[in-house]
Amino acid sequence: MTGAETYDAVVVGASFAGLAAAGQLAGSGRVLLADREPIGAGETSACGTPLAVLERLDAGDALEQVCPEVVINVGDRPVRFRPSRPFATFDYATLCGILASRLEEVETAVAPFRGIADDGALLLGERRVRAEVVIDASGWRRVVARALGAPAADRGHLSAGVETRAARGGCALEFWLRPPGLAKGVHWAFPGGDHSREGSASYVGETRGLRSDLAGFEGVDEFPPRAVHGGCFPSRLGPAVWDRLFVVGDAAGQCLPLTGEGVRPALVFGQEAGRQARAVLLGAQTLEAALSRYRERVERARRAYAALERFQFCTIRWPLGVVGPAVRASSWEPLSRRLESVYWHLADPATLEVAPGTRGHNTLADGCCETGPAVASRTERPTPPWPVLAPSPARSDHGHPSACGCDEPDHCSARPPRGRVRANAAEARR
Repeated sequence: MTGAETYDAVVVGASFAGLAAAGQLAGSGRVLLADREPIGAGETSACGTPLAVLERLDAGDALEQVCPEVVINVGDRPVRFRPSRPFATFDYATLCGILASRLEEVETAVAPFRGIADDGALLLGERRVRAEVVIDASGWRRVVARALGAPAADRGHLSAGVETRAARGGCALEFWLRPPGLAKGVHWAFPGGDHSREGSASYVGETRGLRSDLAGFEGVDEFPPRAVHGGCFPSRLGPAVWDRLFVVGDAAGQCLPLTGEGVRPALVFGQEAGRQARAVLLGAQTLEAALSRYRERVERARRAYAALERFQFCTIRWPLGVVGPAVRASSWEPLSRRLESVYWHLADPATLEVAPGTRGHNTLADGCCETGPAVASRTERPTPPWPVLAPSPARSDHGHPSACGCDEPDHCSARPPRGRVRANAAEARR
């Protein structure tokens, strides 16, 4: 192993938090962004986020579909929410590519983090690297922070999920809360224009049985190769700073409890860490001041994170006879608008920048079921970039959902009757 290379800043992890941080550091010095996989590979996200995130990042090319409604099914009753700001689904590799294309003078490397040498150098693949500023965006394993003595993620506050893609459409981001066989978890279906991302998650991090539960939900006996991906995501806000290290994204537990939304906070807090670090490289503040300001920004959200964590705790422990009415009560418009405002400002997309000091002002079409450029670009490829499950005979009796909100209801491919979901899940477990 050769002598240590010197950089002004090193970011470990090149998903959304790392790309956001590195984007703020672009052009401010010698910066290295390293990950164990190429940028845009290793997708684990369900790829849903507020449409405003793509607008503020001027990343419309990644848009798959606008989703103006969120539907939460509790038992046999769907509860519909129509937030004032629509959500959207996006293509993971495309969004990563857009963010990576803006990394002016940032060096990128496929180099897994292997630890910290006795002299303090970062071990990245076969390289030894030193930097004044180091940002850990390595995901829930927080590998850099742990190498500096931080505790591992608390397994009691990790969720686990698996996901596949099915050849169905839809209009809403839809959830099935505590479905049969998944008493402490959720199913979801996120429409992506030409497919739907569908998954199962355990709020208590239980991985056993998730794949078979998803198979039951999909009405299939087994999945084709590479058709399922998955991973863990945190449900408790962790330390934003460890020693002299910025910690961002899932490494800092910034994924939102209950909803599992991690993209927006990863981008917002990733850019904030990069913004403070940039000021260090430009000589505008000390590293200690930058770490303190970043920590203070994250800590302002801690009470709201704790409230979401309590809601998650109650959701999986209270009887469904209590949870159902509570979810329905939260759909009452005056209350839902208040909850939405708090949820939105946890990680406000208005702070996002296309480049340091440059705000995006792109406005994307937000019509119901509006599909975006990412879907059109896929139709030009001879084969899809990932396996897509064909509609299952066990789920061929779909009817359209009621009150979908679309002028063209044929765009909506409803889920099977709840009884069919129960039957499929039970059959898979047998």
